[in-house]
Amino acid sequence: MSVKTFKKGEVIYKDGDKITSVYLIQTGAANQCLIRGKKTIDLFQLGSSHILGDQVILGQNTHPTSAVATTETKVLEIPVETLKQQYEGAPQMLKVIIKSLADRLRLAVNDVRSSKLEKDSSPCPEDQVAKAFGAVFHTANHKGDRSTPGRVVVDWNMMKQYSQRVMGEGPKRVEQVINVLVKLKLALYEMGKAPDNPDGPEEIQKVHFLDLGLLESFFEFYQYYYFKNRSDLLKVDELCQQMLDALLKLCENEQPDRFGIVGVEFAKFSEHCKNELGINLNNDHFARLEGKGVFMKRKTGSTGVILQFELKEFRSVFQSWKMLREIEKWNEKGFVDMDEKEDKPKKKTAGGPACPACAVELQAGAKFCHECGHKIVAAA
Repeated sequence: MSVKTFKKGEVIYKDGDKITSVYLIQTGAANQCLIRGKKTIDLFQLGSSHILGDQVILGQNTHPTSAVATTETKVLEIPVETLKQQYEGAPQMLKVIIKSLADRLRLAVNDVRSSKLEKDSSPCPEDQVAKAFGAVFHTANHKGDRSTPGRVVVDWNMMKQYSQRVMGEGPKRVEQVINVLVKLKLALYEMGKAPDNPDGPEEIQKVHFLDLGLLESFFEFYQYYYFKNRSDLLKVDELCQQMLDALLKLCENEQPDRFGIVGVEFAKFSEHCKNELGINLNNDHFARLEGKGVFMKRKTGSTGVILQFELKEFRSVFQSWKMLREIEKWNEKGFVDMDEKEDKPKKKTAGGPACPACAVELQAGAKFCHECGHKIVAAA
């Protein structure tokens, strides 16, 4: 255990971060909130003698909210393992009472969180994502023209009107949802002049959806985890995204078996991660992927260890992560930036200390990785 001091405005942890420690506030105060890009949604305040991160008692691995110091705040940092040892050693009746109070607090936090999100003025707040993308899918699925092979084509005015009148989704949000799909090359706009204004500028006439299946998979994926209160699985982990992208690139020319399974040599994957991403693969990386719901089998073959996975599932998950990233940017900027250049993964720069698990750069003297929560062991 150690005492730490946070300055006013300093982030103690963010929602979705792995819970590695519990914090007992000794002096000062912290704001429990949700951080959405440059926007902060306040939930409630905690002060002296209150605990941050107590959800770990209920088995939760990630923080459901963020904590930001509202004044200079001194906390006692208690590693999770230390807390669990003390909790397990407590009398059974006391453990039942603590768990009951923690569970009641969890329900209260979820109620406050839902209430605040309902009033969120973001272009596409969390509780509206599944509805917005679902409205676009169902409109295209029900009203789309399938006469063109590999495409579902919907009249633009029909898309906006049907989404609003039947699905209750506003035209502005519908347009931005489709902008996300066009940006990710899952849809195309067909431009042309309006029939009633042949001399006017070109406008959107139709939308060509290139893969409705992926769109359906995304909003089903989102609504399932959001309403299961597993928002940690709806936060994009850049490292996991890069690793999944690497796996998919390495099996581009592989033919799936009759079960849809493909295999990638571990040695080839490891070499790719090292050369292209600056990552030295270890078990923590695979545990991190599994923490995001991405599982694969390891099989020993004639060429060494083979990583096996269902290609269709991995492609769907990767596409969902890309959509989540675009929604984050949309909420931060207020619109979908169609002209934004694609960010390419950068290798870890040499010279500074780095986490052995995820390769992210660390501040000197850090005890835990701020990205993945890995405990940093000081060199002897």
